Parts: sequence; structure tokens; C-alpha cells
Amino acid sequence: MMKLLFILAAAMAFASSAPAVAIGFEEIQHAAEKYNLGVENAPSVVKALLGDERIEINISRADGTALYAGLETKNAVVVKTVEGGITDPTIVVVAEEDAIRRVLASDDPAAAFQEARALGEISITGTTLSARLKVSAALASTPALRFFASLLGK
Repeated sequence: MMKLLFILAAAMAFASSAPAVAIGFEEIQHAAEKYNLGVENAPSVVKALLGDERIEINISRADGTALYAGLETKNAVVVKTVEGGITDPTIVVVAEEDAIRRVLASDDPAAAFQEARALGEISITGTTLSARLKVSAALASTPALRFFASLLGK
């Protein structure tokens, strides 16, 4: 879940810098870099939950295309970004570009994220029992959501 939020935070950071342009892989890479710069200040719940994961990101763009990317983490640090997806993901994030933009533009990105999730516009799913438990814990963690919102400058 924390990784998923990181991905969304990254996508949001890119989307806020170029609102009229579709979110691209470069934004995912930029978000990963920004996350890595702040991970040492992350709440312990974030560090504990991220660990070693393989995250698949699927963003449905407003123009009808989709962005597929992957992230690999080791000890809660993003060590690899992959354009086009990742093999054997442990966490899958599916989001609509418009929902990501709303979260980025919101004065309360954590609440906007939760709303988009409730509407089915953003989903984060673990593919293993361990990952499902981590995602559930992360989605319920206010400190984790606040950390990711802080990456957006909110």
C-alpha cells in the first residue's frame, strides 16, 4: 500500500507539473526519486510495509491510452523503475489519470485518495497474502497517508 501511495504521489508530482499533458513514465521515475529522498523521514509503518516489493502500476489516461510501469523496492527504497510493467508483481496499482490529478490538486490529498479509492478510481491490491496484509495496513495508516501527502508538498 505504501508503495502504491508512493506511485500515486509520484504520478501526482508529475501531473501537477504538466497538467495538460498525459502522465508519463518520466513522472513515475521522478516520483520514485522524490520518494527515495524522503524515505529516511518516513514513519516506521511505511518502512516496515514497503520492504522488498515488486509493484505494477497501470494508469488509464484521459486520452484513452494507458501507462504501464513497475517499481522494485529493497528495504523500502525504490531500486528500479521499469517502463511497461514488471514481472511477478506483489502489489498492483490501478488508477485513472483524472483521479490522480484530483488527488494532486486537493488541499487534503489523503482524503481525496480515500475518496477516489471508494469510488473505484484507484485500487491497490496485493497479489500474495503478505502483500494483501501490508496493503490493508498501509491504507488504514494515517501517518503513512500523511507522509505520502507530504511528498506532494501538502
